[in-house]
Amino acid sequence: MKAFFSTLTGRIAIAALSIFLVIVPLLFGVVLYLVKKNYENQFVDHVRNDAYQLASVSQSGGGFERLENELEEALIGGRVAFSHIVDNKGYLITGGRPGRLTLPFEEDFFFGQAEDILYQIIVPLFDASGKGIGELRLGYDETPVRMQTMQAYKSGLYIMLGFIIIIFPITMLLGRQFANPIHQLGEAAKRITHGDYDTGLQVRTNISEIKNLAELLDHMRHELVQKNNEMQHQAHHDYLTDLPNRALLQKRVNAALKGARGSDNGMAFLLIDLDRFKQVNDMFGHLTGDAVLKLAAERIQSCIRKTDTAARLGGDEFALLLPATGGGSAEAIARLVSERLREAFNIAEHHLKLGSSIGIALYPEHGDSYERILHCSDIAMYAAKREDRGVVIWRPELETEAPPKAETETV
Repeated sequence: MKAFFSTLTGRIAIAALSIFLVIVPLLFGVVLYLVKKNYENQFVDHVRNDAYQLASVSQSGGGFERLENELEEALIGGRVAFSHIVDNKGYLITGGRPGRLTLPFEEDFFFGQAEDILYQIIVPLFDASGKGIGELRLGYDETPVRMQTMQAYKSGLYIMLGFIIIIFPITMLLGRQFANPIHQLGEAAKRITHGDYDTGLQVRTNISEIKNLAELLDHMRHELVQKNNEMQHQAHHDYLTDLPNRALLQKRVNAALKGARGSDNGMAFLLIDLDRFKQVNDMFGHLTGDAVLKLAAERIQSCIRKTDTAARLGGDEFALLLPATGGGSAEAIARLVSERLREAFNIAEHHLKLGSSIGIALYPEHGDSYERILHCSDIAMYAAKREDRGVVIWRPELETEAPPKAETETV
């Protein structure tokens, strides 16, 4: 329960409940007060009209006797609660004649003025000639109005409770319609902070502000996806040629070795070094050297299949990963690459001739790990450079013939 009231829906429910328990009763109280006053005012108006109507009997002739008869009928019928006829001297009229002296009588000017349940009123009496002959004192029972007011209070209470019972769940539902999209946005933001940029935002709401917020968050997610893809690409690709770099190549070689171990397929790895690149770079500058590397990368890629990987390891060194490839096919691809790299590099006004040295290592013949395959291809590549043969497949005796790397780097 505590967890629920800490949510947005719970807080909306608390706010709604507070409103219902404070404002709604207050409004109903005001309405019921106005209803009560209306009942009382209607009662007072009715009583005064009725009292003057009874008093008018004295003007029609017949004296006090006729008025007494009229009042007796009113008492029997419940029209009035009590009635007294008092002459000008203050004597109570009974049987048409003065009787005992009456006590002072206090008239009510508004409903519920006295502590009793009677509304008391005094009306002057006149004879047929218009001469004042006394006064009529009447009492009207306030109980029906009080009961009517009480019934209105009960009805109002039932209406208020029904209103709360109906509106509170509706408020909860509306709160959920508002809170659920916010919760979904929060979950989406949490996924984004954890690096999950691929899951789209599925927020269903008709609230325009939340919909706009969801669109902005989804746009931000797309931007993050794009930036993340760019960063991932930059982390695994060479900035100059856009070929996979050494790190990505190692992952793909390990994956190819794992796949090859579970099948009868072999794997070939080619290490390529451009000949005379250092002289070109020193003579014509780095911009020309960069252009040569880009063109060399394009030519190498044109010689391989979609399932193969061409990578730049750094400087003028490239590598080819050829899954499901034996020695014969690997050598054929290597010679095709060698021919393409012997073609002239036309960079600006320069007509450059380079060439390449390519070493080949095979799985499983020459090794079963990335490090061993790379080592064997490196030995074979330097043998090709030393022997000026273009392409060399690794063989064990090359290990003892390999010169220090510094001797071949200037070639």
